[in-house]
Amino acid sequence: MVRFLLLFALFYCSGSLYSQQKQSIDSINKLYVQGLNIPQDSIVALFQNNAENARKISYKLGIADAYFQLSLVYGYQGNYEESTKNSIEAIKIYENENKLDRLADYYGEMGYSLKYSDLPKALQYMQKGKAIAETNNFENELKDIYNNYGVLKEINNELDSALFYFNKGLEIKLKLNDTIGVPYSWSNIAGVYGLQENFPKSREYFNKSLQQRLLWADSLGIAENYTQLGEVFLAEQKWRDAIPLMHKSLPISLKKQYQNLTLYNYQKLTDIYKKLNNADSALFYFEKYATLKDSIHGLKIQERISALNIEFETEKKENQILQQRAQLAEKDLEVRRKNSFIFGSLGLALILGLLGYLFYNQQKLKNRQLQKEGELKSALAKIETQNKLQEQRLRISRDLHDNIGAQLTFIISSIDNLKFGFTDISEKLNQKLGGISSFTQQTIYELRDTIWAMNKENITFEDLQTRIANFIENAKNASEKTDFSFNIEENVDETHIFTSVEGMNIYRIIQEAVNNALKYASADEIEVNISAKETAYNIEITDTGMGFDPESTPLGNGLNNMKKRAREIGGTLQVKSSKKGTSILLNLPK
Repeated sequence: MVRFLLLFALFYCSGSLYSQQKQSIDSINKLYVQGLNIPQDSIVALFQNNAENARKISYKLGIADAYFQLSLVYGYQGNYEESTKNSIEAIKIYENENKLDRLADYYGEMGYSLKYSDLPKALQYMQKGKAIAETNNFENELKDIYNNYGVLKEINNELDSALFYFNKGLEIKLKLNDTIGVPYSWSNIAGVYGLQENFPKSREYFNKSLQQRLLWADSLGIAENYTQLGEVFLAEQKWRDAIPLMHKSLPISLKKQYQNLTLYNYQKLTDIYKKLNNADSALFYFEKYATLKDSIHGLKIQERISALNIEFETEKKENQILQQRAQLAEKDLEVRRKNSFIFGSLGLALILGLLGYLFYNQQKLKNRQLQKEGELKSALAKIETQNKLQEQRLRISRDLHDNIGAQLTFIISSIDNLKFGFTDISEKLNQKLGGISSFTQQTIYELRDTIWAMNKENITFEDLQTRIANFIENAKNASEKTDFSFNIEENVDETHIFTSVEGMNIYRIIQEAVNNALKYASADEIEVNISAKETAYNIEITDTGMGFDPESTPLGNGLNNMKKRAREIGGTLQVKSSKKGTSILLNLPK
């Protein structure tokens, strides 16, 4: 009986100790990395020790959480290779443990960490996390995933989509009273307004974010906000107003070792002082920028050189030992001269072999370096060509918007002035003028759609969903008696890529079908449904209006244009109509 009680007490104590250790590990893993006011090396050591402590008690989730915290720390330091390694280790454990909420969160964070090094891969990971969180309605994870997905959209110059996801994330954060996360959403929204040149709105949101972060003492967020407010002044060409803000950000980024932000501040200060013709200050900050950039981007090369130097010194010392042995052997007794000669020859052969091996390795390293330089030059030339093409597209779209759009707006204004400026105008002429005004307004809408397509090299179903949703929203305002619905089935890959020409033709076909249903069919309900088969996508537009007889009714320009657009993108268009309504089916091979 006594033995049983001792065993029970021992088991109870060990269980209690395990529980306490788990609590301690979890509390450290829940620390908010950006808010830790200790050196970066200490933060890394803190989570490395926590991972080791979790490993000692076989606490797998504790190990995974520590890995993920390390990935965040390395990401802020600009060490993306270590950040990615730790994220992958964390994700492996979450998959094995079937922790879907954490898996969604860390797929999203892993995508976010790859945003500058591999954007397609970043989008792939982010969409994976987004799908898991949306399927299971993980609001706590979705608030951050939507926010970070918006950042990827902004980097990809999809500003409307970026603003859409930033606001979705902000809505959930406000609902959950996430006082830490809300300022990040405000900052991101402010950034989009800045890119859209709405500077007062951008400054307003950055200041909201800064005030909240000052209360919370978020050092990383405060430094970023100061830099971002400075960038708004830079965009407005108010160079002197930007300088104090950059100088407020720089000491924080230096102290907290936020290498990428420090590098960016140096670059911006260099540009500002160039604009102000202050050569001394511009040179000072450029040297700072160049030194830090080399230290970040040349790290791997330095490590390899260091390893080669160690190898070379080791071989050199071995050669010296062999030579000393040979010299000692030569001074030995006459009876051992023969052996000394043999050892000397062997030593010389070994030296020659080592020197040849070293020369071969150096030559191999040099060839590899030349190959890398050639690949880098090719990549830079390709990027430069793509940038020039994108700049040309943006210039053409800007000219269309600024010149032709302004001229069309002037025509509308002139027509309205004619209608209201002459009281004795005839009703027939008034109708004619009204028709011209409506046609011109429609031309402006089509011009905006064309500009939207020109600004994109590729268009996805997700882009089409956003654009069509906006179009249907406008159609709802124009026809309040008609119910609209837009549906995409779950088996449709929202990331499927179309060329801008294909995407524009799909959008025009849907737009024409909806307009026809509104103008001619007097439909009570209009539906747009997108589904996927094994070899094709089907886009069907149906209405409950008064149909027509396709056999006896001649096809108008609208339907003929839709069929022509379908042929141009390799698809087919089927039109079915009866007294109960009309169905238009666009079939697109995958």
